Amino acid sequence: MTTSDAWIEFDGRRVALDAEGHLANPADWSPAVAVALAERDGVGLGDDHWWLIEFVRDHYHRYGTVPLMRQAIMAWRRASGDDTIGSRELYRLLPDGPIRLACRYAGLPAPESCI
Repeated sequence: MTTSDAWIEFDGRRVALDAEGHLANPADWSPAVAVALAERDGVGLGDDHWWLIEFVRDHYHRYGTVPLMRQAIMAWRRASGDDTIGSRELYRLLPDGPIRLACRYAGLPAPESCI
């Protein structure tokens, strides 16, 4: 994989990025692109990461907006059956901004405002 501030290249394919490291063209997204973007950030994607990426993608496609942190927490609680899940668990997954990074790896634009 080769990276630049403006693109990532992997498997002989070059994908353009915007100034914040999100896909310039959301249609370029694939699971392989998500892995390449995460690797660029030094993140290995596990099952919980994939759950969050899929949740963010689904929410965005259903409602046209990125979910709020509390929406992601509530959905994760329901999906896992664990009522103790909170923002700490999301920050353990993606310490530099769980929703923002999940959007990046999900091929979505950067949220307008996000903690």
